[in-house]
Amino acid sequence: MKFDRLESIVNIINRGGSVTVADLAEELSVSRETIRKDLDSLAEQKKIGRVHGGAYSLEYDEKVPYTTRDKMLNPEKNQMANFTSSLIEDGSTVFFDSSSTSIRVLKRLIADDKKITVITNSVECITLTIQSQTLTLYTAGGFLGRDSLSFSTEFIDDYNRYNADYAILSPSGVDIKCGITDKDPNESRVRETFMRRSKKTFLIMDHTKIGTIAPFAIGNLSQIDGIITDSINNPTLWNDIAEKYSIFFKETGA
Repeated sequence: MKFDRLESIVNIINRGGSVTVADLAEELSVSRETIRKDLDSLAEQKKIGRVHGGAYSLEYDEKVPYTTRDKMLNPEKNQMANFTSSLIEDGSTVFFDSSSTSIRVLKRLIADDKKITVITNSVECITLTIQSQTLTLYTAGGFLGRDSLSFSTEFIDDYNRYNADYAILSPSGVDIKCGITDKDPNESRVRETFMRRSKKTFLIMDHTKIGTIAPFAIGNLSQIDGIITDSINNPTLWNDIAEKYSIFFKETGA
């Protein structure tokens, strides 16, 4: 009985990307306390990721549709977006990748009434910018990925025409040894270009991405200026790394 329930929970989470304790308890007709224990057990087995009030799929990256990714880790993303907005001056030019986290940063900047120039391959960022009367938009276009809601790198060289004050990126992983990496070959090229063409690069990455290594290299830690995350298991180690590479490391949930 419990084994079947655990298997069902994993399937539900992988199918939807994330789920709340309350929704699981209702769907499986068990108590919330039972679901909490089940989620803790599955998280210990590294079959899912655990957050307060729910859980998420470990396939949390651009392979998961944007509409699903946008629902994951909402409080954590909002905390990171709030802090990131405070770093960006009014009148700046900013690269935004197609991650749901970067989109959350743009929403915060709009809410803070920052008048910025947006350069992006993200359809959602384009939509948000068009709806605003105070933002300027540049994009290169290309082939549209319907799940990721981003343009592919058909015209990647066009982005080399632009320079920006900041690059706001949330790739698949960052690791002390392997640096900044991504699971998508097209997005990795866009992010590498954004990073190279900006004065400052901030990685806004929730705890699931810290210490993760993905197949496609983007760059190394010496090429960025800061990492903003919600929480981390080994902050002392990462603070030492930040000092080594002269970057800052911020835990918004700490």
